[in-house]
Amino acid sequence: MSNSIGGQTVTLDRNYFDTLVRRANFNTEDALLNPLLSISKAEYDGMKQIAAKYANLRQNLLRGGVGEETIDLLSQDDATIEDQKATTAPGPAAMNETHGDSHTPAHPMPYGHVHTREVSDWADMDADAAEDDEDESGGGPVADVPDPVYTRPTAMQPSYERQCFRSVIVTNLPEGVTHSDITEAVRGGQLLDIHIRADRSAGVSFLLASDAQAFFEHVRRRDLYIKNKRVYIRWHDRHLTLSGHVARQISSGATRNLVIRRCDPRLTEKSIREDLDHIDKLVVIKVDFIGGSCYIKTNSVHNAMYARTCMMSRAKYKGSRIEWDLDECAQPYEQPAQARPRKDNLSAKKTDAMTMANRFHLLNLEDDGDEDEMSPDFKAKKTVGIAA
Repeated sequence: MSNSIGGQTVTLDRNYFDTLVRRANFNTEDALLNPLLSISKAEYDGMKQIAAKYANLRQNLLRGGVGEETIDLLSQDDATIEDQKATTAPGPAAMNETHGDSHTPAHPMPYGHVHTREVSDWADMDADAAEDDEDESGGGPVADVPDPVYTRPTAMQPSYERQCFRSVIVTNLPEGVTHSDITEAVRGGQLLDIHIRADRSAGVSFLLASDAQAFFEHVRRRDLYIKNKRVYIRWHDRHLTLSGHVARQISSGATRNLVIRRCDPRLTEKSIREDLDHIDKLVVIKVDFIGGSCYIKTNSVHNAMYARTCMMSRAKYKGSRIEWDLDECAQPYEQPAQARPRKDNLSAKKTDAMTMANRFHLLNLEDDGDEDEMSPDFKAKKTVGIAA
């Protein structure tokens, strides 16, 4: 390549000129409008892996009960979500109309209270999807068996804290302790998760931070015994984080326990455990058959949600209705019996004392008039003559 000093012409090598032409053609608008794009093999393989991971994540979320609309919403970037919020934000008039309802107290919940808020559009979509899943189970409402799950108004849903002090560690557990032993001892609030560790301790996570605090203070003041052994309690180093999906399901009544209405009489505890054995970290604590229904207790709300979805997809449960059962750990604490003095015992003792004051009362004559009817001989014997 050569050039002339002060001149207007430049001499380029042929290969260098062809390279400049190719780059110029690549950056033109015609190249940008071309539907074909050339990328490297490494980039293509990476995009395939990302697409496969997204497909698997989407499928697992759908199995867990998340709606299509919710997945599409969560798949958007922050800028798109902020733009949608800006376009759908209510005006001042609409906010004034709904301001009074935001302080309306919610209906009382079993074993506790939480604050409520209005349900957003995506939460309503999840509720509809959950109803569709229940309809696919093939069972209708059971008339002869009451529904133990609390039904909340559709316009209001409770709001739970995502991150809070809700997890405690129970230490000094006895040898061979089971999840059932722990759930029989824990009271005072609904649980999110229970896991037993190898160092003879167990992690217990409550739904509400207030219930966890109350349980912590209760154990500190009155002690806690599991299998006749005193255990100790401390706060967990890592508190369980409540995901939005699990929180929405709990608002609809989800717990760690399930109940199968109108279950097949051929079902057994062994077959149910085999059907749920593939779920990682799921512990089936107990299976009971009562009155034509099957009650299943598990160790985790999240795992129970996945177990419910799996059972609903199996043919053997199509004729049944799988519902949420109450958490027995949400029962209130057992109050210690206080000895009170019984007034009836005191009155009985006083009566006995009065009756024992005169032991010869029964020997008295019942009627004083009987003395007139006595014979003169008998009266003479009662008198003593004295000689003057």
